[in-house]
Amino acid sequence: MKKSRTIRMTLLAAVCFALTVVLAIATPAIPERSEALGGALTVKFYDSSGAAMSGQAALDVARNKADNLSNGYQDKVISALVNPATLEDLNSTNTPMSPVVHSTDLAFSLPAAGSAALALTWPTSASRGYSMVLLDNLGAGFSSSATVNFTFQAARDLKKRFDAALNSRLAATPTFAPSSAFNSSKTTLSTDFTAMMSASTESEKGKLGWAVLSDLHATFDMLLAEYGGQLAKYKDEHDQGSPWLGTTFDDATSSNIGTRLGYARNATLPSGVSPNPGYGWVRIVFDVGTPLSDYDKAVKSAHSKGLLVMGMPFDSTTARACLPTNNPTHCTASEYQARFKSVVDHFSNNSNSAMNIDAWEVGNEINGEWIDEDPVTGTYSYGSGDMATKVATAADYVHAHTNATTVGTLYWQVPTSNRPLNSTFTWAENNLIDTGYANKLDVVLLSTYIEDAPMGSWFDTAMSALIAMFGNKPVGLGEFDYFYTDTSRYFWSLTHLNAASTQAAARAARPALATQAYSSMLAYPTSIGGGFWWYFQEESAGSYGTALQNAIKGVANSVYFG
Repeated sequence: MKKSRTIRMTLLAAVCFALTVVLAIATPAIPERSEALGGALTVKFYDSSGAAMSGQAALDVARNKADNLSNGYQDKVISALVNPATLEDLNSTNTPMSPVVHSTDLAFSLPAAGSAALALTWPTSASRGYSMVLLDNLGAGFSSSATVNFTFQAARDLKKRFDAALNSRLAATPTFAPSSAFNSSKTTLSTDFTAMMSASTESEKGKLGWAVLSDLHATFDMLLAEYGGQLAKYKDEHDQGSPWLGTTFDDATSSNIGTRLGYARNATLPSGVSPNPGYGWVRIVFDVGTPLSDYDKAVKSAHSKGLLVMGMPFDSTTARACLPTNNPTHCTASEYQARFKSVVDHFSNNSNSAMNIDAWEVGNEINGEWIDEDPVTGTYSYGSGDMATKVATAADYVHAHTNATTVGTLYWQVPTSNRPLNSTFTWAENNLIDTGYANKLDVVLLSTYIEDAPMGSWFDTAMSALIAMFGNKPVGLGEFDYFYTDTSRYFWSLTHLNAASTQAAARAARPALATQAYSSMLAYPTSIGGGFWWYFQEESAGSYGTALQNAIKGVANSVYFG
């Protein structure tokens, strides 16, 4: 039910975001890290007119003070030092990194050994919003003290990544076929980048850096959205896999379930196509305490409409406290396994195939900080949620007793994690890769709530890091939405919203985000897509809902090859 997501997002907003999870059979010790420092990265900021900014002014922009006074912006974690290749958090302790605020700059202490990149939330476009900006010194990172001009360096670094992303797709099969809009945007980018590189003063470099970052945000978005459709169409036509276009139903026992599943079918079925090509997926959330038979209608109805079903026995909040009591305790591994087994058994190996679920989400947002928080005391302890055992045993059970696909979903929180060990790639490396548990997952997805932790023009960087970490395993987006009533509201994307924005404004903003995300997530050879818009059941009705449906349907139309 929505209540579990409300609890999770309330924790995120109230506790600077919540607490983590760790995959290890026993509660793991916090990995040892060097405490020595390797110098400082000093970052100077200029506004879009070229005026120098104070360190405090820059920090306020990074935290989006202007829009989010009611959200406790001053407590928001917005920076981290990360591995420039893997995006793993390099913080020496399991506490968030805070910059030293000087009158003319922000300073960040570098690690004693190796190189580091600075990840920082920042508005990279007046029309497209916030990004996770990665200062990575053209890929090399920073290994000794340095002073950089933020927008100038960020623009140089992202331009290098954009060029590599474009060139790889121009050399790929299928070859990227750019639109005239893309070519026009790329020309503007080239002109502005040349001017920036010719600037003679730091003020001018900083000013022009804003323009180049804005150009890059728009042009990179177009590259990924356009190529996503082209690649998915090619793969489907050449029997290399059909895309997953998913929506989520978190109240699947409601009386409107048949109608709303019809909306999901409409959103994911290409216009005028028969038979159904099978792009549409629905995630059905099974609430703890609700009889499983109450969900039979939804599962059968989804299949009757040509939709594939991914079952979620546990949202990340119920993975934390799965007993529906007044005083819940941490959900133990045995309790998790017992419930997971009962749900899988009910919806598998039935003589009526319409009752058999196609994929199981064995863990949702498994690195989420809140899972390691005691439900009663609120005390955080790394690994106390015991997600390692939970995910591993659930995946083993699915593989042993069904032919369904196992799916694990990570939560995107770079550089916004209040617990660096729970930062997306740090946690995944320590708990999925190093343990071998990644091999138990058939698909790895990434949950992203942009208003809590933006990607923006570094979307390609994030997805590329996910693909590199998990090799040839299928990847995609596993959950997202935008500015629903119970989500945190620190940052905005594509349409400028703030903490006080109405749901009418949010509903109007969502179709553009859906088009961008559902298209971009397909722009990688190993991506299956996904999406799984979390509040689709609530947001799919009425004129605004029709617009959301049509946005997803536009992606379905773009990938259909018939």
